[in-house]
Amino acid sequence: MKHYPEMSSVIQRDVDVYVFEKLDGSNIRAEWSPKRGFYKFGTRKRLLGEDDPMFGKAIGLIRQQEAALGGIFKSERFEGVVCYFEFLGENSFAGLHEPEPHKVVLLDVDVYKQGFIHPNAFLKTFTGQVEIPRFIYHGKLNHEVEEKIRKGEFEGASFEGVVCKSAPLKKWSLPIMFKVKNQAWIDKVKERYAGREDLGDLL
Repeated sequence: MKHYPEMSSVIQRDVDVYVFEKLDGSNIRAEWSPKRGFYKFGTRKRLLGEDDPMFGKAIGLIRQQEAALGGIFKSERFEGVVCYFEFLGENSFAGLHEPEPHKVVLLDVDVYKQGFIHPNAFLKTFTGQVEIPRFIYHGKLNHEVEEKIRKGEFEGASFEGVVCKSAPLKKWSLPIMFKVKNQAWIDKVKERYAGREDLGDLL
């Protein structure tokens, strides 16, 4: 099962991007086939079972979306799909989750033999069908927009910031994807996790 691509912090200013709110949770992947539905699950780095004390309930939440997503995938005659979700609750922060209700939000879809669905097609296909991140902006990310995101002043951005995605530049290639984070969120992470060796991974 494919891993979700690592998100760069290097801003690409020369390409048009689709800008989405960045959800502050944990990445969960789920593999789907026409015969088996959602049958394999994982966190970003390992496989996942329902007995997992933190992320196991993500499996049930994803299967609740089986009818909506499976219907779309079958109508498109996809041979196989890996879906990437964000698992989060109201008080999730920088990879930590409280004992509270959680949800899964569809981030991206990688189709067997086709690659990642174009961000515009993603919006058209899944808006109103399942929950997806809020779409904010389309165009080049100039310095003015970046500054507003850093200051937490860009309408629609989450407290963490935004994710920017281009269309794949050629068949089979990954889309350009990068993140821009709110400085206040970065400061909060540094304060809470001061001294941790993996602090750079959180940012």
